Amino acid sequence: MPDSRWHRKFWTEQGDQFVTLAEYDAVLNTVSTSRSRGFTKWRRPAASEVLVLVMASHSLQERVALLEHTWSDVDMQRLYLVDDWLSTAPQERQWRPQTPSSNSAGSFGMESNYWDAQSRQLEFMQKHPNVKSLGFPVPNWVVLADDDTFIHVDALLDFIAGHDPEVPALFGYILSDAHVLGYDYPCGGAGMLLSFAAYDVLAPRLLADCPLLAFNDLTLGFCAHSQSVPVVHHPGMHCAPDVNRAMRTGENLLDIQKGIAVHRLIGFQSFIELVGTLDMLKGQVRALLQRRCLLAARSGDDSEPLDSRRFFWSVEAFEDAVSACRGHAPRVPTENPTTSNLHLDFFFFGGGLPVAGYHKDRSVPLLAEPALRAARWPEWMEQLRHLKDCTLESESFEMFDGESPQCKSLGEAKRSHKSLSERKETVSWKASWRSTVPRLSRLQVEATGYEALAANAEVDALKVKESFEALEANRRPEEKESEDTRRHSSTKSWLEELKSFGKKLKALKWRSPGRRWIFVDFSPSSTFLNVFESLRILRGLSNLYHDVSTRSVYLEDVRGPVDLGAERPPPLALAYEYFDLNVEQAAGLWLNGVALQRILRCRPLQHPIKLDPEAHANDWEKEEDRLALMWHNAIAVDIFRALRFCGVVLLHTPSMVPHALSYLPYSTYRRSHPPSVATSMSIGNIASREQMWALSQLVTRRACSAQRRVNKALQMMCRPMASAWKLPLHMRMLGGESAYNFSRENWRLPGACFLGQSLVAFRSEHFLPDAQAAGLGSITSSPRT
Repeated sequence: MPDSRWHRKFWTEQGDQFVTLAEYDAVLNTVSTSRSRGFTKWRRPAASEVLVLVMASHSLQERVALLEHTWSDVDMQRLYLVDDWLSTAPQERQWRPQTPSSNSAGSFGMESNYWDAQSRQLEFMQKHPNVKSLGFPVPNWVVLADDDTFIHVDALLDFIAGHDPEVPALFGYILSDAHVLGYDYPCGGAGMLLSFAAYDVLAPRLLADCPLLAFNDLTLGFCAHSQSVPVVHHPGMHCAPDVNRAMRTGENLLDIQKGIAVHRLIGFQSFIELVGTLDMLKGQVRALLQRRCLLAARSGDDSEPLDSRRFFWSVEAFEDAVSACRGHAPRVPTENPTTSNLHLDFFFFGGGLPVAGYHKDRSVPLLAEPALRAARWPEWMEQLRHLKDCTLESESFEMFDGESPQCKSLGEAKRSHKSLSERKETVSWKASWRSTVPRLSRLQVEATGYEALAANAEVDALKVKESFEALEANRRPEEKESEDTRRHSSTKSWLEELKSFGKKLKALKWRSPGRRWIFVDFSPSSTFLNVFESLRILRGLSNLYHDVSTRSVYLEDVRGPVDLGAERPPPLALAYEYFDLNVEQAAGLWLNGVALQRILRCRPLQHPIKLDPEAHANDWEKEEDRLALMWHNAIAVDIFRALRFCGVVLLHTPSMVPHALSYLPYSTYRRSHPPSVATSMSIGNIASREQMWALSQLVTRRACSAQRRVNKALQMMCRPMASAWKLPLHMRMLGGESAYNFSRENWRLPGACFLGQSLVAFRSEHFLPDAQAAGLGSITSSPRT
């Protein structure tokens, strides 16, 4: 275990910032390989090793009844910190301070008992500064939660199994918005998970060295930074009930299959349904094991493989399923260092656009909506220049408008790199652009019927027919095509375009299809891709399997069984699923090479498109917008059906976020929430190029910082930063080549004020106290200079 002196020194030098879970684990894993440690990962702890301290009140004690219902069969220690005794929980599970708190740290229209509750957790910890003094069996972990916070016990135990309770750390949903106070802090409602080592460091200092800062989470965040306890962002601890990142009706409970906590249960339509759905998802592994871990795109009796079309699994939980199928044996070892290489293909539908209505609602002066932007390579491709040991396969690079600056610099860098065969872990990539619109095939439109589609959009069937014919004929005006070519291109659906692209890849006779990943971008002008986080996830999936072949065992029959426990990689796709209805294409689609090879052999689809009346409701004002939304929804359904019909194992990926607005609740138009961006794989419906450029700069900077952090943990010298890092970067300003415009009219941000040339945005959960702490008075006051 790293000694406490090293730990404190290391995180002190980090400064007052959060780290992502991947960054934190990278440091600890590095230290564990270079120092002696007695901690064994993946010893699944008992629930009794966790103590939950719940902030509760007598006036809302029915919430405690729901929590007790959730934990009725769980041997988890819990204590309700109350203002008066509750009748909804045993009194031995309650703690009440001897004297009521006199805290009056601001009113903001809130009752005094709200502020009493904010200090109650801190007061309890101060009175019990050591976990051994709590009067419980000694816990290894302490969770601080609200009475409207759901804790998914199985996911919590899985998570802490991989972390050492003797290492001080505070995990939570980190709000990186407290600029005035000068530090990042955990959202208390999402739950704050403390190792017992962190508890022992922080508890004695609360309400003394660490005074109450109006809110318990602000106080703990300040105290953690002052004591060099790392504040680690965990995206599976939901600060708000954002369990519907598709912005459709109803909660998408697939989002929290491996989520630890969800705040504000009052926002859920049915709390009991939430618990039942999670139990049902857990039961899928049992059903899979009963079928010898075989999945196939067909139905059958109990002796047949499990129907993969009804298998709903998240990418975070996939390794658990594979591990269970192998009897919890270790990962398949690789025989050759070069098998750790990954190859990425980027396939862009250059004519694809997001549904315009989403962007018109968020229009910003002087910034063009996606439909009005010129087609060009996305700004996030800048990240590829900064990948360690990255190569562009320039001879395979397909251009529509000349080579982009990013690709030129990569081509120059390629000559100075070692050959692929000499490097142990490399990433190669190429990109292809199709100046077409992603759309349905005519076969499926006719199978569905213009009348059925018209009913969803509330337009005349003739309008639907005309709209579809316009999509078929869509092409860039400057393209010079023969009549035959034009006729041929007008028959291609999104799936046929993808197959055409796949046939070219197949002609290359590429090895290791399980280590080749294709990102399909349906709307390049508004889809952001976090290349670094995507690589981390894709490499983890690829490393589950041993893959050096050129031909997959799953190609003879696209509906044949897939063995998740076998050594060979299965056909995998990653996307954001909305229930069992559709894939949200705004966030893109990842396919491995095995999946693409299966799709190439899949028969043409002729199934009708069925739109759900609630999920695909279409009540937009203009007829043109309703038609656009109808086609958007129809393609979303078609992608979902095509992948499952063709025998591809589709993994729900919550970090492939369809709508920035739903995933970045503590963001502004100009400054996105860094923890959410850094932990996403992709984000759809980005409002502007400037925002996309800023997102790319943010994740690139964090990736380099993380590498430097690991090197520092190993006491190694980090290689010099690339010249691009010397550019000034301020995430609250415009990026790219746009001129800065600091006029108040063009910076319409709620709760924001100017401080000199910088715009400070008080957009955290507690932005009012932030503004008050800055002495700025009303948040609507005039700009300061």
